[in-house]
Amino acid sequence: MKIDDIRIKLYRFLILVPHKEVQRQIEDYRQSLFSKGFHGAHSFPLCAPLAGVSKPFSQEELKELARNIREQSLRSDGKILSGENAHSSCPGFTFFGPTLNLNIEKTNKLLYTLSPPVLCAALVKDAAEHRTEDSPVLSFRAASVANLKIIPLNDSGFSFQWEISRPVWLPAFKREMRSENVL
Repeated sequence: MKIDDIRIKLYRFLILVPHKEVQRQIEDYRQSLFSKGFHGAHSFPLCAPLAGVSKPFSQEELKELARNIREQSLRSDGKILSGENAHSSCPGFTFFGPTLNLNIEKTNKLLYTLSPPVLCAALVKDAAEHRTEDSPVLSFRAASVANLKIIPLNDSGFSFQWEISRPVWLPAFKREMRSENVL
C-alpha cells in the first residue's frame, strides 16, 4: 500500500481560547476530573470548540468572529461567563465542561456549530457520563479565537496531535462600548 493511499482523519475547528488568568482554574478542574475517572481530561487543548470547518478561517475571518464574540459579551459587561457543565457533541467528539454564554450562528462557511459551546475540560465517550460534576465559575474578558487542526493518533478517542493557528484576540473591552451597543 502506498502512503498516498492512506487517508488521514482530520478535524478542523474554530476555537475560543481563554486568557491565561482563567487557564489555571481549568487545569485544576481537569486534574480533579482526571482523578475521578475522566480519562479524556487532558486529551484536548484548553479551549472551547465553537464550530467545525472544512478549511481554516483567514486572519480577517477570525477578526470578524472575534468582533462578533466581543459584541455578544457586551450583554454581560464584556465578560464571557460560564454556566453548568454540559456535553456538546459533533462528529468524532463529545466535549464536557462548563457552558459559555456564547451563540455562534451557522453560516455557509461552517460545517456545524457546537451548541452549547463548552470550555472543554474533558472528552467523554458517552454524553450520559458524569452529569453531576460541579463546574467551576468562570468569568473572563480576554480571549482569542483561532483555527484548530486535530489528527487522532489511535482509536482510543483520547490521543491526538493538534495544531493551533496564530490567535486573534477579541477587541479590548471599553466601558463606553456597553452604553453604545446594548440597551
